[in-house]
Amino acid sequence: MTSLTETAFFSRKAFKWLIWGLGALLVLVLLIVLGKTIASTVFPPKPPPATVAFGKLPKLDLSEGYQIKSNTSFKIETISGQLPNLVDKAKVFAIDTDESSFGALERTKIRVSKIGFTGEPQEVAGNTFKFQDPKEDRSITVNIASGNFVLASNYQNDPQVISTRPRSLEAAIDLARNFFNNFDITQDDFPQDKIQTAYFRLDGGNLTKTPALSSANLVEVSFQRNSLDDLGVISPQENNPPVKAQVSERRIVEAELSRLSIRPHKFATYPLKGTNKAFEQLKTGFGAFNKVPTTSTIPIRDVVLSYLETRKFQNYLQPVYVFKSDNGQIAYVSAVDDSWTTQD
Repeated sequence: MTSLTETAFFSRKAFKWLIWGLGALLVLVLLIVLGKTIASTVFPPKPPPATVAFGKLPKLDLSEGYQIKSNTSFKIETISGQLPNLVDKAKVFAIDTDESSFGALERTKIRVSKIGFTGEPQEVAGNTFKFQDPKEDRSITVNIASGNFVLASNYQNDPQVISTRPRSLEAAIDLARNFFNNFDITQDDFPQDKIQTAYFRLDGGNLTKTPALSSANLVEVSFQRNSLDDLGVISPQENNPPVKAQVSERRIVEAELSRLSIRPHKFATYPLKGTNKAFEQLKTGFGAFNKVPTTSTIPIRDVVLSYLETRKFQNYLQPVYVFKSDNGQIAYVSAVDDSWTTQD
């Protein structure tokens, strides 16, 4: 018959072996995990291939930018003296077509009535309607399918604009934000930290840029689109973003909305041509500037990938290589590998 002392001895011995076994198992698991980590570092898995699910893409239209003249030359002046190596593929996003739906005109009437346009519109063409303000000399022309619009007024001859100054930069931004809220311009798509501003004064009916708010009659508030897949979104022209307004002391005197209906959840990945090939194409004029350069020799300080949102409708939002220079000057070239774009 087993004594209590023997039972306690065997129990302690079994517990000790159990602890050793668990310790050995833990060490084995850690070695396996460490081995896999080292193997994945030394022999990283190949990235998944591009899906190219949209097939061949239409050639990216760069005509809204400023043409690169034949006498323009480019010089690489990056920190390393070389062009950076960027990712070898990127997403391409689908864009909704502008099709008018039932009740679009009535919904537009409700939107514009909130900013003072209460009368019946005049049909301009197709889905475009023009509303007149019954109280002020201003109009808004709206595409009821896309929701894009142009608001214009005779503010150049308005004494209330000419003789006043904006109260503050913050007040001008808030006024512009509240105005565009009526047209579903949200901070998710056009965040507060990407807003850009500029000061203008009226000289003989003409707008002149001025460095100080104290000498300005208007603040131009421009809303920049949020990043997509960690890539910035640029406009073909520096001074022509998709959402902007001229703000006086108390009201919006001019505004424009010209955004594309990007579908962030409908995309495909495409191979890219690489920065070196893009630079060779840039040197032969296959690109565009965001503004007219002031010199014929353009130093290249850096290259990044971005998306180009044009005003003209294009079926897809495509990436471009952005060659950065000085004073906000950039040149951009289509980034998708040429074998996946139509060349006509």
